[in-house]
Amino acid sequence: MPLQLSHPPLDTVQLDAVYAALADRHRRLVVVVLASAPEAEVPCTALDVPGSKSTRSYHWKVLREAGLIVQRSTGTGMLLRLRPDFDERFPGLLDNLLRLERPRN
Repeated sequence: MPLQLSHPPLDTVQLDAVYAALADRHRRLVVVVLASAPEAEVPCTALDVPGSKSTRSYHWKVLREAGLIVQRSTGTGMLLRLRPDFDERFPGLLDNLLRLERPRN
């Protein structure tokens, strides 16, 4: 049976938790990667986040509990995607993040 993960209701997502989650550059990179395919779920193993499995799991938990991502267990792995309704709570925040994190030439 797949693991059930809790996600905060949109109206309880707090800006300070979002900023704290985005303060880590690896978590910002995850958000940028997920934003490149907003409708798609990405396997956790496909994301290039350094560290042990427990460190990566901690990053997913922080992003999920901050209300930035939706995480789903497939039984043998985990899938991530950006929370589709996040922009309703904080309009433009992700767009600005993506603009700022865009690679510079």
